[in-house]
Amino acid sequence: MFVSMGQPYEYMAYLSKESGKIYYHSEYGDNPEELPDDIDDPIYVAIPHKNELGLGKNLALRFAYKFLSQKAELVEFIFRKKGAYSKFKNLLEQHGELDHWYQYEEEAQRTNLLEWCEENEIPLSSGQTNGATTNLVESAQILTEKERRKYLKNTDIINWKSPSIVECSQALMSTCRSKIDYIKKVFEYVRDEIKHSWDYRLNPVTCNASDVLKHKTGYCYAKSHLLAALLRTQKIPVGFCYQRLSLDGCGAPYSLHGLNAVYLENYGWYRIDARGNKEGVNAQFTPPEECLAFSITDKSEIDLPEIWSDPLPPVIEVLQRHKTVGEVYGNLPDIQLIQIVNG
Repeated sequence: MFVSMGQPYEYMAYLSKESGKIYYHSEYGDNPEELPDDIDDPIYVAIPHKNELGLGKNLALRFAYKFLSQKAELVEFIFRKKGAYSKFKNLLEQHGELDHWYQYEEEAQRTNLLEWCEENEIPLSSGQTNGATTNLVESAQILTEKERRKYLKNTDIINWKSPSIVECSQALMSTCRSKIDYIKKVFEYVRDEIKHSWDYRLNPVTCNASDVLKHKTGYCYAKSHLLAALLRTQKIPVGFCYQRLSLDGCGAPYSLHGLNAVYLENYGWYRIDARGNKEGVNAQFTPPEECLAFSITDKSEIDLPEIWSDPLPPVIEVLQRHKTVGEVYGNLPDIQLIQIVNG
């Protein structure tokens, strides 16, 4: 389940207790979809911000007083300034408590969200369904004209009408014989020619597609923005998908990982991950079989099933707020998972 991020009320998420669907809303616009007209109906409940669940500053202070008491006053001072969480994590790392903090935070998130679900009469499933990667080809469908337009739109982030994007698209298309050839060429171009910001420790932080192309670097999220822009330039519907993954493959901390789903006329929606290959990562374009960069390996990881027409607001907020790739890495967006029973 998505926990509203950013400052309280900047980004919100609403859960339908009838269907289990989650609707996202940003005060800054550019929302993935419109909220239902009856959003004030009791069947919808606003998913709380982490501060409302006691998971922000107060949790950090409780941890400090319980496990790092000699530095508790310093932690209080840190949280009076901007950039507190990065400084707090640096302090924990210096004292060998960072992994302990991640475990403590994860347990507190799960406990508090379970209590919130109980208070709001939201049923939970006892099992986990995220043990295997979902092949989205199985849910192929014919896009309506309205849906097609949604996955082709030009925005401030996916600014495919930018002259540099159009020029790059035309150059890539010039040697292709079909749309499938073009999609593969774009995928390989973004995967191989645009360097992953953290793999290469490359600044600046990029977000909108034209900036990613200009600087030839971006986090996975930003690379997915460029890939979407290059495909939309040629009227190929493409959306955004996310996985929740362990950062080091050994449990907490977790963060969102961004990739794309492209609509293939012969197959339907097909996920591709252009984050960039390296040792242990080998993403390919091999429809109808998915060949992603990462698979789900533990119970707190998950493939989010949605295909959004716009990047998630918390992802944009992180990329636009922070000035260096190091700052972004210290503040990667995450969600907390609570499984909802539909019906």
